[in-house]
Amino acid sequence: MKQNKIGITGSIASGKSVLTAYLLGLGFPVIDADAIARDLVHPGSDTLKEIADIFGEDMILSDGNLDRDKLGKRVFSDEDARNRLNDIMHPAIVSAMLDLSENFHGLVFYDVPLLFEQIDDIKESGLEFDAIWLVDADEDVQLARLMARDGIDEAYAKEKIASQMPLEEKKKLATVVFDNSGDLMNLYNQVDDALEALPGENM
Repeated sequence: MKQNKIGITGSIASGKSVLTAYLLGLGFPVIDADAIARDLVHPGSDTLKEIADIFGEDMILSDGNLDRDKLGKRVFSDEDARNRLNDIMHPAIVSAMLDLSENFHGLVFYDVPLLFEQIDDIKESGLEFDAIWLVDADEDVQLARLMARDGIDEAYAKEKIASQMPLEEKKKLATVVFDNSGDLMNLYNQVDDALEALPGENM
């Protein structure tokens, strides 16, 4: 059976993980780019060593794990540093996603936080999506979620949101847009409708 690849993405703190958790609960395979990224930088890994060589040994905690907060702050305001990190991580992540995808057939979902920002690199690596689902939320809801999730103040949260591709641009590129500003049942109903609209052989 042909594999139907659907990419899932969303702006920061839009609630994308809630949608993917729902899909997993329905029994659909979800390949998680963030989970792959975490695995790539496990203590002692070649990827972690490369990050330390470029950004400094202080990026590694005393227990051997990556100091994600420190690295995140380093690359957040430095585009060159961010690009260098992406050059390390993105090809390895896409390669791992392609390897994992060989275990599935039919409908497969790919959870990729910065899908639109990385779409050219993803395509060049050989991964093409048949559709892209975007999770959206009102800005005030998104801001409140981000502040609560990361324990940061409003100013820094707004900077994080502003650093990503504008939501309106993402909406133009998405196949389906889900509004996750309300309760969970509302989101689940939207997902159910989108699933029902897919070709029958994918269900």
